[in-house]
Amino acid sequence: MASRIHAFQIFYNDATRASLDPDFEPLDNSANERPDWYEYWPMRGYFSANALDESAYYGFFSPLFFRKTQLSGKQVMAFASQAGEADAITFSPHPCHGACFYNVFEQGANCFPGFLDAATKFLHALDPAIRLDALVNDSRNTVYSNYFLAKPRFWGLWNGVFNRLFELAETPGSPLHDALARPVEYAKDDGETKPAQMKIMVMERVVSLMLASGAFKTKNYPPFAMPLSAPFAGRLADLVALDALKIAYAETGDRQFLRLFEEQRNRLLASTVSGGKA
Repeated sequence: MASRIHAFQIFYNDATRASLDPDFEPLDNSANERPDWYEYWPMRGYFSANALDESAYYGFFSPLFFRKTQLSGKQVMAFASQAGEADAITFSPHPCHGACFYNVFEQGANCFPGFLDAATKFLHALDPAIRLDALVNDSRNTVYSNYFLAKPRFWGLWNGVFNRLFELAETPGSPLHDALARPVEYAKDDGETKPAQMKIMVMERVVSLMLASGAFKTKNYPPFAMPLSAPFAGRLADLVALDALKIAYAETGDRQFLRLFEEQRNRLLASTVSGGKA
């Protein structure tokens, strides 16, 4: 029997409700009591109020899902219905951002000053053995924007991780309060910037760390079918090659693949800047 799929799309007001994909289930965040927590707030509320079906998939998508992925709800449901025994199903946008960095934390450090320090301290509070310098994400375990579906086995661990982050971020005087509450701005797809706090940037990337652990079976919607950001238009072959090198390293442990990856990605990033595309 196929697993039931609960794919929620969050709305904040009448405008975002009107824009929801009809194949997703609406999730009301119109009260928006804690805008600083973005989509985590209604997700947290859902998990606290509902028992989960162990055989079902659950996912929580922002109103920008179609804009970022060009995927309809119907496509998501059709792909998820063929997921087999997967614990998590990803629909990650921004394949260029995933391909060009060793991992999602290096990518975050490239965008947000102070990010790596905050992320490292938080992860060490969870487990001192975590080493981000040893983490190599590839397209099989990278997901941005929390665009994924997962079964309760995954969500149970996710909940524990983020309950801890919530506690640290909400407690003045905690070792990480100031670092997690630090203001940042990130660029939206339309070129504008949007204010947020560092905790949101950390949260988004921890999912990829969890998937990279190997503890969960993952099925990925073809990542390079997603739109590329403007600086990487026309560079699909280069991006696929970078991802292939990281996969080769993950499969063999041969660091020569990482050396080739670094050489090729440095050339790609330099050419996007020198070509006036970035």
